[in-house]
Amino acid sequence: MNKTMLASALLCGSALAMTGCQTVESQMQTGNPLNQPVLKSTINTVTDNKSEVGQVFLRPVDGGVQVYGKLMNLQPGKTVSLHIHETGSCGDMGKAAGGHFNPDNKPHSNPDDMNGHAGDLPNLTANEDGVATINYVNKKISVAETGKYSVNRLAFIVHNGVDDYKSQPAGNAGDRVACGIIEKV
Repeated sequence: MNKTMLASALLCGSALAMTGCQTVESQMQTGNPLNQPVLKSTINTVTDNKSEVGQVFLRPVDGGVQVYGKLMNLQPGKTVSLHIHETGSCGDMGKAAGGHFNPDNKPHSNPDDMNGHAGDLPNLTANEDGVATINYVNKKISVAETGKYSVNRLAFIVHNGVDDYKSQPAGNAGDRVACGIIEKV
């Protein structure tokens, strides 16, 4: 009887491990790898042609929300800034997205500063192929459908410059060049 239980445990453990591997195959691994993305955003240029420049996904992980994905067709070596903005609109060349998501009315700061905007994210630098990736755990936001810290139905904005993490209100990050609404997967 003990051999049967041991065999069952090994079989179940192997099946679980295989399922976990298949689940995270195309995901960047941080936190709990079994959590699938809850929210996603397809980011397009704010110009008339609205060309897709990337996708960003959000999922709950231990200690926060993992923000991961990539931006493409950037100038190789170019550093841009990415923020979560307070309104889920990309109209008016991205200006309709409003300011940075800031539910606690704090000053703009480094993304790791718990006393900064909830929508502050790290700068992204494109590699030689013009691709920039993000894989960051934000401890100040939620992927819940609603709530004070929920980013559901807000917008990602890509700025054409580097966020200096100190200038108010938005880090002197430059013009808005791309935008994407954050939606349920």
